[in-house]
Amino acid sequence: MAEELESKIPLLAEKQNQASPSETTQKRTSLLERVTTTIFQNLLPISLVVFVILGILVPQPGVFFSKLPTNYVCVIGIFLHSGLKLKTEEVKDALKSFKAMIWGVVCILFITPVIGGHLTALLPYTETSDQSGKNSTNSSLSNEEHAEGSSILGPALFQVGMQIYFIAPCSISSGIMLTAQAGGAVALSVLLTVFCNLAAVFTVPPLVAWIINFENVRLDPVKLLIKLVLTVLLPLLVGKGLSYITRVKTFVTKYSNTLKAVSIILLAMIPWLKVSRASVQKAFSMISIWSIFAVLGWGLAMHLLFIIVILLPCFALKLEKSALKSVVILASQKTLAIAVTICCYLPFTQAEQGLISLPLIIIHIGILVSDSVWASWWFARDAKKEKEKIEKAEKILRNDNTDNSFQISHDHS
Repeated sequence: MAEELESKIPLLAEKQNQASPSETTQKRTSLLERVTTTIFQNLLPISLVVFVILGILVPQPGVFFSKLPTNYVCVIGIFLHSGLKLKTEEVKDALKSFKAMIWGVVCILFITPVIGGHLTALLPYTETSDQSGKNSTNSSLSNEEHAEGSSILGPALFQVGMQIYFIAPCSISSGIMLTAQAGGAVALSVLLTVFCNLAAVFTVPPLVAWIINFENVRLDPVKLLIKLVLTVLLPLLVGKGLSYITRVKTFVTKYSNTLKAVSIILLAMIPWLKVSRASVQKAFSMISIWSIFAVLGWGLAMHLLFIIVILLPCFALKLEKSALKSVVILASQKTLAIAVTICCYLPFTQAEQGLISLPLIIIHIGILVSDSVWASWWFARDAKKEKEKIEKAEKILRNDNTDNSFQISHDHS
């Protein structure tokens, strides 16, 4: 008996060795799938960080592409993809969500600008000798004079930049992307984005003049309207029209993940262009790392305050979960494009405008990265709850069926 067992041991060992490569391959495949899934779910924050580092360390490619209409190509591509994925039923539902629409507009155009602008004005910045709070500045100010104001918070021009950022309307492209990532009402986000960015042409100038106390802040409403129509509304309608074509619909369904990845890369390229321009102008050389963290920390703190202020009335209004996500994400974010446009109309030199633009980029990227992680977590949490709810309902149904079967068999007996 012992001899038989000894003779079988090598055979068992050989079988185990033969099975191990297959099991190892399955483990490797499973690990690769998990890594790929994780990267894809967090592609937006990963792309933003990579492009920002690239823009700071190697700014030449970003500067080259910024001289081309790359920004418009990115925005058009993002909204073309949004149009391809837009469902008519969502638009009808968005039009019915009038409470969410009204509250979102009020938050985007009035509440968050007033809160963000006035609270930022309370920060302990000190003005330079030639900057009196009016619209008079000395064009010969040196970099050292620009850097004066606060050893930790950065130059006084940072305060102006942050105020402009908080006064700006909702983000043009990233808000819609993040709404989809969080499982929110995409169509409602589109309506809020288009309406608020058009209305901001008329609401932003008086808010800037009131909060920052600058005069002669002018925006060209016709030019801005044309840009928004051509880069936002038109691509969206074209994408929606193309989605009715059978071949296009099949293509979009087949390559859904690929198109989503391309759209995310296009979104990450927009701040990359801005960072590259700032880096090549040596804007980062005169700023301490503590100033960057201070600006980023203040921007994230204000963003969190916006979310709290927006979220509580959403519960009182009893908004649907998808509409709530749309309003919270859209109303707590700000657009970089319009904020930078406002900077161009302020009475400062180009060097000073570069310093004003720097905190816009820092805060915008910080909020995008944090919201990307938060949106993914929000979607995963809700999906997990929904799955648990379905499993619980199925378990109750199975128990009921078992009890009924037992009762029937008992009656027959």
